[in-house]
Amino acid sequence: MPRALLFALLLLLSATATAQVSQQPFFNVVTLDASAAAEVPTDTLTITLFTEEQGPDPTDLAARVNTRLEQALAKAKADPNVQAQSGIYQTNPVYDRANQITGWRIRAELILEGRDFKAVGALAGRLQPAMKISAMMFSLSRAAREKAEATLLTEALGRYQDKARVVAKALGFPGFTLGQVAIATDRPMQPIAYRRTAMAAMADAAPPVPTEGGNNVVTVTVSGSVILGPGK
Repeated sequence: MPRALLFALLLLLSATATAQVSQQPFFNVVTLDASAAAEVPTDTLTITLFTEEQGPDPTDLAARVNTRLEQALAKAKADPNVQAQSGIYQTNPVYDRANQITGWRIRAELILEGRDFKAVGALAGRLQPAMKISAMMFSLSRAAREKAEATLLTEALGRYQDKARVVAKALGFPGFTLGQVAIATDRPMQPIAYRRTAMAAMADAAPPVPTEGGNNVVTVTVSGSVILGPGK
């Protein structure tokens, strides 16, 4: 047999053997997960206010809405404890039963945000009734969330390895080796609905908005696989 043909045959046999080994299933592999959670006080309040006008002339409606929004923004930006920005601006037709356009509705939003809950709530009260509240939401700032996640990550990883040791010991293995590991975080918000009472709607100025944030649950989950064996 020529040497070149023999060499090619040896390469083919080697590649086939390697493929067969790589296709063999992993043995003594266990998948598991562990998590750590903590209740962290919310430190950011976001209040969304809106003004709305409806009528036949969209130009007149826009002028009134824009004036009201600009005045509210000016008042909001004068408060150093609150961040203010404009939100969604919508212009929608109003239809009658015959599906004909009979008028227009324009709605503009103003978003207030800050860590001083009392300041944000007081400003929202002062902006009423020209601006009405449509939503409130308490949340964690990025810095507070990342700080909590860093602590929980260490705790979750420790629980993950402790669980792996328990599994290895229960199945008669001296230890384990870490395989693939995935880390996930859960960051739920706490939206709070707010409805103006009839008395507040008739008042010239609404009282400060109640602002009790409560806690936000932060969860870190570690999941993956470990290979049971001599390990560590």
